Amino acid sequence: MPSTPDTPRTTRRSLVRGAAWSVPTISLVAAAPAFAASPCDPQTYRIDWGTTPYTPPASLTANPNSGTAVVAGSAGGQTMNVTFASTLGGTATRFDSNLTVLPTLNIGGLGANERGLAIRSTTTSTVNANRQTITVTFARAVSALSFTIVDLDLAGNFWDRVSLSPQPTRYTRAPLVAGVGSLGAETTTETGAFRYTGPSGGLDDTSGAGNVTVTYSGGASFRTFDLIYWNAGTPGPQGILLSDFTFTANGC
Repeated sequence: MPSTPDTPRTTRRSLVRGAAWSVPTISLVAAAPAFAASPCDPQTYRIDWGTTPYTPPASLTANPNSGTAVVAGSAGGQTMNVTFASTLGGTATRFDSNLTVLPTLNIGGLGANERGLAIRSTTTSTVNANRQTITVTFARAVSALSFTIVDLDLAGNFWDRVSLSPQPTRYTRAPLVAGVGSLGAETTTETGAFRYTGPSGGLDDTSGAGNVTVTYSGGASFRTFDLIYWNAGTPGPQGILLSDFTFTANGC
């Protein structure tokens, strides 16, 4: 009977070798770590007159006459200095507590803990050349800047006027406040300085009837603006308040 070739035997070694070639390769790709936000990235800032460190001028007659707020951002980074410098024109003089933070709470009806920076002057004439100018300067460029001018009003010895240079991008006035914040003629409610048109007698610091909220879009070159304050009534002492400031800026 013819012989037949032996059938190859399958060994354990050959099984293992075959298994090694047949096992699929699994590639593991580690997820790239997310980059942490840089402290120099844009962030929000708030000058809170109740808590933000602020150094007022040494006196009403100090020269230069300026106060400085040191404000921290929302995401670390460097603090920013914001200065409020007073200069006088004509017969204007600074008055009682100018460029200081008053203890009054809820100014302009803006909130229980809202305090304000006082701007106070007195003059012997009622033209806008006799004025106090507050130059606000930020250490870095800012955008989305917003704050409220509080207590625009009138009484027997004053009638508040406020102009801004440059004029704000937009504003929201209380119903009895007129003007657009310019130094131009007051021919209609939509021209001239911001001013109160309600009854004489003065408003309480906690009233919102004399409020104007102003906003600057700002941008890469916006670091300063002027607030110009004067009296269009019988010459005498007068005062307004500035609320908390909010804005966006790079952290360094």
